[in-house]
Amino acid sequence: MKNIIRITAALLAVLLTAFVAVSCSKKDDIPDGMIKASDEKADFTLYVPEKWTVDMKEAAVSAYCSKNDPSSVSMMAWELEYTNSSLDEWWEVNLSEIEKVFSNVEVISTENAIIDGLNAKKYTYTASLGEYDYTIMQAACIKNVNVYLFTYTSVPENFDAHSEEIQNIISNIKIGR
Repeated sequence: MKNIIRITAALLAVLLTAFVAVSCSKKDDIPDGMIKASDEKADFTLYVPEKWTVDMKEAAVSAYCSKNDPSSVSMMAWELEYTNSSLDEWWEVNLSEIEKVFSNVEVISTENAIIDGLNAKKYTYTASLGEYDYTIMQAACIKNVNVYLFTYTSVPENFDAHSEEIQNIISNIKIGR
């Protein structure tokens, strides 16, 4: 009888150890209804709604809503040219680069935000590229010497339709590893 108890206890210990190992091996706590949209090389983690299509063929991590609604998000990070730059200083340089690509750039709003506990700013603007008009929201934060930039791009008529999804994406961004 003592052997049966010892064997049962040993079996339970092995099963408990296996359960703990499997539970701890999960690398990401993926938010409900979302999928991971970044790879292990990135210094951030981006999650998007499950129904969106992830595209990691470009330099930035990106995803789009559907073929019928090409609203898209992207995330990228890079080292700041001037390591003591503030978000406001970074934005002035970024805006000048945007104006080199797009025409009719008009900043609609600038507001404070939080990305993964870091102070951030959200910049919303309209712009044209060729004959197409877009509404774009960029949320940026700085950590150490890197700027992290999330971009949401949509045609004006679809921009507000994704506001809840976009807020959910931003609130689930993880910076650094």
